[in-house]
Amino acid sequence: MVRILIMTKAPLPGLVKTRLGLEPHRAAELQRASIMDVVAKVRSLGPVTVAGFPEEHLGLIEPLLPPGVRLMAQVGANLGERMYSAAGRLFAEDPGPLLILGTDAPTLPPSRLREATEALDACEVSIVPSRDGGYVLLGLRRLFGEPFSGITWSTEVVFRQTLQRVREAGISVRVLEPWYDVDTPEDLRRLGAELEEDPGLAPHLAEVLGVAVTREGGIP
Repeated sequence: MVRILIMTKAPLPGLVKTRLGLEPHRAAELQRASIMDVVAKVRSLGPVTVAGFPEEHLGLIEPLLPPGVRLMAQVGANLGERMYSAAGRLFAEDPGPLLILGTDAPTLPPSRLREATEALDACEVSIVPSRDGGYVLLGLRRLFGEPFSGITWSTEVVFRQTLQRVREAGISVRVLEPWYDVDTPEDLRRLGAELEEDPGLAPHLAEVLGVAVTREGGIP
């Protein structure tokens, strides 16, 4: 059984989804809903751990998690250090495979999660790129340092650098079909259109966005 590590920021106004151009409290509502939807989606795959940032605001995340989902603080100076530290804690407890994902791709299909898990039977790393040059999921059969160091985080070269680092180290990797994360107003419109078609993809987000997001515009 695979384990799931979800890296997320606390739904604090002014901290999350600042590129969407929303009022800070509205952005925090979206973050809150995203956390709940992603956790609900992955729970059937295996044990779930949520690593939250910043540590002093973990109290904003804890009420969003169902019983049995573990919460820990992210530790490190950058995203790579924080992911490596959190993954290291889990691998120290259990050597089984691990999927690492965030909460910015709430409609990532369950089939893609299963593919990433199954890929770890034959490869040491699986990865789902994002359309903006990063990635939305990283699967590990065991802990490696290469995917987490020497990366220019929060840029359009994250996926390319990660893949290069892994391949240069001789680590077998499978790259899956890309997906999108919700970082820009255009992404938000796409999310709204998806949820109009099928609210069950992310029901908490559908509730937040249902009457406010249209195919033509953003949030009033």
